[in-house]
Amino acid sequence: RSMIAICPNSNEVHIYSGCSNPDPSTWTRTHVLAEHDLLVSGIDWSPVTNKLVTCSHDRNAFVWTFQDNEWKPSLVILRINRAAIDVKWSPDGSKFAVASAAKSVPVCHYEESNDWWISKMIKKHKSTVLEVAWHPNNQLLLTGCSDFKCRIFSAFVEECEDQLPDGAGPYGATQPFGELLGEFDQARGWVESVAWSPSGARLAFAGHDSSLTVVNFQGSQAEAHTNRFNLLPLSSIMFANEDTIIGGGHEFNPAVFTADNSGSFVFQRSLDTKSSAPAPAAASTGGFANARAMFQSKTTRGQAKNDASDSLWTKHENVITQVTSRDAPGAANVTQIATTGLDGRIVLWRL
Repeated sequence: RSMIAICPNSNEVHIYSGCSNPDPSTWTRTHVLAEHDLLVSGIDWSPVTNKLVTCSHDRNAFVWTFQDNEWKPSLVILRINRAAIDVKWSPDGSKFAVASAAKSVPVCHYEESNDWWISKMIKKHKSTVLEVAWHPNNQLLLTGCSDFKCRIFSAFVEECEDQLPDGAGPYGATQPFGELLGEFDQARGWVESVAWSPSGARLAFAGHDSSLTVVNFQGSQAEAHTNRFNLLPLSSIMFANEDTIIGGGHEFNPAVFTADNSGSFVFQRSLDTKSSAPAPAAASTGGFANARAMFQSKTTRGQAKNDASDSLWTKHENVITQVTSRDAPGAANVTQIATTGLDGRIVLWRL
């Protein structure tokens, strides 16, 4: 893992090399991808095919292939009339799913005869789809929607994969494309993030009502447990292992949730801890400087003075937008993660 692709809150994607070194001053920007017209809202890099997929508010997606020392885009036929929100490669890299504001999810696969990526549509949502996640078996798709519901669909595409044998997933044999297999309404707010466990025997989704719901599958039976925690909402979640979930969001601090004996996940700790070192004393200044500083604090902060407690102690200073693993794809026990936020920071963590 020596390269990284990021969007600097614009219509461009920047690719950096040398990223195995945790010191970002040593990273080198090697490529800028600028095919999109509006904000890039989703990026995913397939570890199987080394292809990059991006989607944007301009309602388009591109698949990027590295050839002759440059990234070349391929056309994707999305067929949506609203912004694309999120995109994820399937585990085998043969297809990808795009969450959109068009109340639909295009599932795209490559058509070699025309040299483009075409889509099949999943249309059974009532509002904007905010995030998607693939089951390890490559054929079940989990969606989180702003209609307060989490759903499971069959995303079997016969043009690029074989049917599954019985028992290969929580719903048995392969189902027809677009079939609604499960629907969960425990959230009382937008479903911001969704995730499958490494084995695929559990799924989780985070609601904007500061809730985390985990669904445990016993054969074809699903049992849901909801924890409404005393923190601000989560924007992104992932399974570190079967019994641990890492989530980040409006607290600016990644949270760790662990399974109890009932199968519910409860808050255990925050990854970022406050330093016990005392804050440095403010430098002594003259009367005029003090008066000017007090006036500035009143106009900018509504305070008579600027205390050391006003500054944030967390490593992130704005909402955490994504939590991802830095270990090998499909690792059953993740030991390193990375978080990104609206503060423009990428923070690496050891669990």
